[in-house]
Amino acid sequence: MGRDKQKDDKHFNCSQEHEFQYVANLYSDYNKVYDYLKEKCKNGQIKNSTHLEVYNMIKEDLKFAIPIISFKSFIG
Repeated sequence: MGRDKQKDDKHFNCSQEHEFQYVANLYSDYNKVYDYLKEKCKNGQIKNSTHLEVYNMIKEDLKFAIPIISFKSFIG
């Protein structure tokens, strides 16, 4: 599953479970990313971060590539 480019500039909302699930589902190691996001939210490091900034944090800290953009995000 590719990421939705329309979400890149939207802020990651730590109070909504579907945000954790959406981002974690973009990676092969769901549990590692999910736990990482929970920890970063708990300690305030994701506060006011966009989805793209979160992907970059995951890339830097966990060494996972930024997910590919879904073709659907270009066609509507």
